[in-house]
Amino acid sequence: ALEALRIVAILSSPAIPETAQAVWERIGMPGKVIDQRLPDAAAWGQYAAGATVTKGESLFPRIKI
Repeated sequence: ALEALRIVAILSSPAIPETAQAVWERIGMPGKVIDQRLPDAAAWGQYAAGATVTKGESLFPRIKI
């Protein structure tokens, strides 16, 4: 699941850069998500085993209607 989140963060970074960076940091990836390149992003198995995942506030809070 974390490998999939890594790829989603990279693919979504042009559209939602702040949120993608927040996901990137929460799953313990180093550097900036925007610096990642798409051909490299597609390679499975780049998520480091034993990386620390941190919990944070909701990335997409509910809208009260």
